[in-house]
Amino acid sequence: MALTQFFVGREALSNRTIPESIAQRLAARSARSRMFRLSQKNVYIFPTRQGFAFLALLILMLVTAINYQSSLIYLFSFLLGAVFFISIWLCFLNLSGLQISSFEQAECFAGQACPFHVRLFSEHHAALAISIGTAKDALSSTHVQRGATVDQTIFGKPAKRGLQTLKRLRLESTFPFGMIIAWTWLKLDAKTMVYPKPIQSEHVHLGSVSEAQDEDLPNTEELSDLKHYQQGDASNRIVWKHFAAKDQLVVRSYEAGGTDPDWIKWDDYDTGNTELKLSFLCFDVLDASQQNRSFGLDIPGQLIRPGAGEAHRRKCLTALALYSQSGANHEH
Repeated sequence: MALTQFFVGREALSNRTIPESIAQRLAARSARSRMFRLSQKNVYIFPTRQGFAFLALLILMLVTAINYQSSLIYLFSFLLGAVFFISIWLCFLNLSGLQISSFEQAECFAGQACPFHVRLFSEHHAALAISIGTAKDALSSTHVQRGATVDQTIFGKPAKRGLQTLKRLRLESTFPFGMIIAWTWLKLDAKTMVYPKPIQSEHVHLGSVSEAQDEDLPNTEELSDLKHYQQGDASNRIVWKHFAAKDQLVVRSYEAGGTDPDWIKWDDYDTGNTELKLSFLCFDVLDASQQNRSFGLDIPGQLIRPGAGEAHRRKCLTALALYSQSGANHEH
């Protein structure tokens, strides 16, 4: 039970003096998982500095009671000792039964603090004054009411591009009196996709139809080349002359002359630095998506067909985040 874990070997000194190597060792004891349920198997308990001061006071009172044979001091000594040991159980029970899980993949850009989405759930009782984070000096506080779910975003150190996994998660609580700390290190399987840092290049990415080409288009288009406007269609494909004449929004199909979508290509950037080129590509993908243009992505090892919308943007950014010079399977 909790009392059996009151001491965590000879290595545990106090809640604020546990060396980083020991914290890593505690985290390594559990397997990586998407969900943990806290119990006596993974919760560790130790007095805080205030708890040690309280114990020293109890010993001093007990020695005084023995010397002066004072029944009143004996009474207070045993009463306060009972409070101390009850606080051990209360602190442990506050975390016991708490469920921690990862619920969705977060995303950010290289150089930003890496976020991870964590979900807390307590079925049988409220979990109060819970501190959670990736390091002891970077914890945020929260409360989980009985039967309630709390979604928490915690931030780690800035990471390089790619799929990042949460190395370890710390939860702790000193409820109710601050004399005892209950804590755990978990290897939660929470992931974050880190995209390249967007940097604007000197290369100017042109649309699929230039102004000069647009002037050369015929005044009327074949009906087979037109279709009704739908949400998500690129604005540069709208036939404005048709709208002015018939008050109907129609767009040119991809097969119509001069209406090929934009292509963001690896070879359009004059730099031999792979990471810098990925940053340029990332900026242009975000720019095209923000302008609601239809675009495709062509990088070594992967070809993403033209599209628009949030799902297409995320697909292109993920391809850039996971890019390696070994290449990926070509997508058609």
